[in-house]
Amino acid sequence: MRNNLRMLGLALCVLPMYLQAATGQDLKPVYQSAQGQNTRPIPSGTILPVLLNTALRSDKSGSGTTIIATVIQDVPLGRGETLHKGSTLTGHVVEAITRGKGSDESKISFQFDQVRLGNLTIPITTTLRAIASRTAVLDATPELTSSEYADNTVEIGGDQISYGQGGPVMVESQVVGRYTSQGVLANVDQDSATAQAFWLFSVNARGAYGFRDLTILQSGRTEPFGEVTLASNGMAVKVDKDSAMLLRVDGSGPEEAQARTTLSRETGQ
Repeated sequence: MRNNLRMLGLALCVLPMYLQAATGQDLKPVYQSAQGQNTRPIPSGTILPVLLNTALRSDKSGSGTTIIATVIQDVPLGRGETLHKGSTLTGHVVEAITRGKGSDESKISFQFDQVRLGNLTIPITTTLRAIASRTAVLDATPELTSSEYADNTVEIGGDQISYGQGGPVMVESQVVGRYTSQGVLANVDQDSATAQAFWLFSVNARGAYGFRDLTILQSGRTEPFGEVTLASNGMAVKVDKDSAMLLRVDGSGPEEAQARTTLSRETGQ
């Protein structure tokens, strides 16, 4: 009996390797959602347009404060999958410094830790491409002239756009994408197979828009990866609720969770 159990256990261990060899494919981790849909980690390079549900203030948001943002447009992930509008990202404030307390400027550092995809919570690392104030968002929001068309306007970042349903998104004389009822779908580059969700942002949007005095000191692209630092010469960094961010996914899934666990052990946090 024991020999039979041992043989069964060995067979179960060998089966995945046999299947991989037989199919010639790498068995990448797949998440199973409650709806029965297989979902892989969000592809690196995916653009996420989000609105902040919580304000970021260096004089009030202490280390560890939870921050929440909502995806404001359906995001194509490829393979027929979509991160739907209304999905939430959760993160935390790493550090907040007010000017005059050992610093010549005010700073706030934060990072997003996870994204809710259907009934799944997936670890994530993102970098910041652009940030826009609530006023800049309102200025770029098209006014409907009918149920299908809106006035031409200028996107956050400066590009002109025609907001007719399915209408072209132009950068100078080049068509880079199209407008949908939720916002802009555009290709980051000509080699990209999947159009990215830019919402009201230009494909060329980089930096801070609509703020009196705000700079991006750290976008999260260098160590510590995923950690964003905003700075101001004022008494405090103030980013109101309903301000918008254009994020880029640099990692998600089980490897990301393992990396965060390892980093926490190394830093003692």
